[in-house]
Amino acid sequence: MRNVLIATPSYDGKIDVWYANSLAESIRLGLANDINFQPVYMSYDALIQRSRNDLLAIAIQNKFDDIIWIDADMEWNPQWLIDLLKADADVIGGTAPRKAIEESYVVKCKPENLVKNEEGLIEVEALGTGFLRMSAKAAQYLWDNSEPYVHNGADKRWAFEVKIQDGDIISEDVLACEKLRAGGFKIFLNPTMTCNHIGTLKFSGNFEQWMQHLKEMTDDPIA
Repeated sequence: MRNVLIATPSYDGKIDVWYANSLAESIRLGLANDINFQPVYMSYDALIQRSRNDLLAIAIQNKFDDIIWIDADMEWNPQWLIDLLKADADVIGGTAPRKAIEESYVVKCKPENLVKNEEGLIEVEALGTGFLRMSAKAAQYLWDNSEPYVHNGADKRWAFEVKIQDGDIISEDVLACEKLRAGGFKIFLNPTMTCNHIGTLKFSGNFEQWMQHLKEMTDDPIA
């Protein structure tokens, strides 16, 4: 059976009911496909990067076959987890709209590079870790190529961090993707996987339609 860590930081120790519903259905579907989805929540830590480092340590030390990072305020189609695991990629995920009225996504890629390959995937510079799968190989690379430290008496690696680059704050998920790309890993987005992002409103979207609109706007010299 394939052992997959569902890695979820939860600052306040809570998960959304839509997340819970998606997870329950994912576990059921996983068992039908010989996959053991093991959710682990890292709670009550104000530093999101440290929470992610703690989850990475759990994945490495317990020899999970894959990590799927899913934030506690996500809703997804359970079949997507199966599809992520079937993909011939070490780092692949979906996306979700930001919690904002104007539609936008946590995807780092130039508009002209938003092109699907033969598998329908888009190679990007970085994805958010709200819905992202890493193979054991990718996770091990992050572990081996990050500064060691000790937290609560346990060995950890500073794989996820926040930095200032060119006067801007770069988040921990983008920097982790940069590390992986430096190690030769490609980051892929499946544009058909658009999670719902739950807040005071449910932020829904469709990345493929948004991508097409962005291309049209980019191609229009007036726009």
